[in-house]
Amino acid sequence: MAIESVEKNFRSGIEGRLALVSLVYALAGAIFSWDAYIALLRQYSVSYFYALPPMLLGGLAVAAVVANPRAPVAWLKHILRERALGASLTIAIFCLAIASFSTFKHHIPAWLPFFADEPLAALDEWLHFDDPWRWAHAMAPDGSSSFLSLLYGPGWFVEWLGMVLVAAFITDNRLRIRYFVAFAATILLLGTILRAAGASAGPIFYDRMFGGERFADLVAVLAADPFGARMIGASDYLYSAYLSDDAVFGTGISAMPSIHVAMAVLNALLLTELKRWLGIVGWLFAAGIMFGSVFFGWHYALDGYASTVLVLVIWWWAGRIVDAPARPV
Repeated sequence: MAIESVEKNFRSGIEGRLALVSLVYALAGAIFSWDAYIALLRQYSVSYFYALPPMLLGGLAVAAVVANPRAPVAWLKHILRERALGASLTIAIFCLAIASFSTFKHHIPAWLPFFADEPLAALDEWLHFDDPWRWAHAMAPDGSSSFLSLLYGPGWFVEWLGMVLVAAFITDNRLRIRYFVAFAATILLLGTILRAAGASAGPIFYDRMFGGERFADLVAVLAADPFGARMIGASDYLYSAYLSDDAVFGTGISAMPSIHVAMAVLNALLLTELKRWLGIVGWLFAAGIMFGSVFFGWHYALDGYASTVLVLVIWWWAGRIVDAPARPV
C-alpha cells in the first residue's frame, strides 16, 4: 500500500508539472502575439464548442459498450464520477495550448524563410527513385481520392480531438499521463521547435513559394480530380492567409515534420495499449494519413518518416518517465 501511495503521488506530481508546462506554453504564445492568440483561441473555442458535446457523448457511449457490454450505464457512471473534473481541466488546458501551437505555427514563416524544401524534395526523389507523390497516385485505386480526402480532412480532426477526449477519461493514471506527456512533447518538439528547424512549405506550395514548375504535374493531377481540387482550394486558403498574415482557423504552412502523421501515430500507440484490435485500426488509420499526406502533396514522404520515428522515441521516453518510481533502486 505504501508503494502504491508513493507511485500515485509521483504520477500526480508529473500530471501537475505537465499542466504547468502546458499553461506556460500557452502563455508564451499569448505574449508573443496576443492578437493572433486571441483570434485563434476564439475560433478554436467556437469550433470545439460545437464539436465536443456530440463527440464526447458518442465517444463515451461507444467506450461504455466496448469496455463493459453487460453494464455500459454502470461503467459510464463510474467513469464520470472518477474523471469528470480532471477531464474537464485537461480539455480546457488543451484548448489554451493548441491556440498557442497555432500561433507559433502561424508566425514561423515570419521568423524563418522556407529554406528546407529544396533539399527535402531532392532527397525524397533520390530515396524513392522518383517523387513519392507519383508512386502514391500509381498505387491508389481509382476513386480513392474521395476516401483519402475524407480521411485526411475531417477524419483526422475527429480522431485527433476524439482521442484527446478518450485519453482525458482514462482511469489508468499511468497510461493517461504517458499519453499526455507524449502529446505535449510532440506539440512542443515536433510542432514548434523542429517545425522551425525544418521550415518547409511542402510540394503543393513549392512552385508558388519558389517559382518554376517543380511540382506542376502534381497540381495538374490534383486539379483534374474533384477531391484533389478541394485540396488545392484548401491550399489557396492557407496561402492567402500566409500572404495577408491573417490568423485564421487552421492557419500556418509547414511540411517538416508532419503533425498529421505524428498525432495519428501517437494515437495508434495509445489505442494499442487499450485494445489490440483498436491498435490495428489505429495503425491502419496512421498509414492512411501518411499515404494521403503524400498523395495530396501536403508533405514530402520524409516528413512522415521523421514524425513516425520521433513519436516512437517520445512514446518510449514518456513511458520511462511515468514508470520511473516502479523501477528498483
